[in-house]
Amino acid sequence: MTSQEFIDKVVLQRKKSNYLLEGDGGFNIKRGMAHTMSGYVEDLFALYIAKKINCEKNKYLVDKVISIRFKEGEKAKSFKPDLAIINDNTFSHYFDLKTNMGWNRHFDNYLKEKNTFIEKLKNRDAWIRHSKKDVQDIKIAENLKYQMVVVFGWNINQELMKKNLEIAKTYENVKVHILYTKKEDGEYGINEDAFNEIEKTIIQ
Repeated sequence: MTSQEFIDKVVLQRKKSNYLLEGDGGFNIKRGMAHTMSGYVEDLFALYIAKKINCEKNKYLVDKVISIRFKEGEKAKSFKPDLAIINDNTFSHYFDLKTNMGWNRHFDNYLKEKNTFIEKLKNRDAWIRHSKKDVQDIKIAENLKYQMVVVFGWNINQELMKKNLEIAKTYENVKVHILYTKKEDGEYGINEDAFNEIEKTIIQ
């Protein structure tokens, strides 16, 4: 799957999200809010990444809870990446998917908290419960990073977005990728640099 194919699929699904899932049956049924896009984007991104890595041994877990205990005897803490890649029982990649950047007004604080959290996770033992009897013990990679992938970067002031991206660069354990954004000529288009940067992080 190419970057263009990825964006085309998201745009098509975005249009479909305004439609009734079962049609109107001839009645006067109108939808006000569009269907949520988040689940579709998570699934599509997981497929995109899996095809790029092309390794059947990996596990690609979408919206799956991971549990960890930082100190013996304390209550376990849980977190849920939109996409976690498990490579030979090692949690190697942590992705969070956002359709846009308009959801967070305190971006710096958010990234600071994520940076601190990832630092605490590195090189620790954790587990994933697939069912009551199926619990997978995993190791968290020493070089784990929190990678935020934003599909559309147009619903935020562009100067503020640039500032946010510069802030992200100051944190060792955080990366932010904007996939479709405003170009220097003023037109919107695919940010191939972002796709290439993601690919660098997954193909060692």
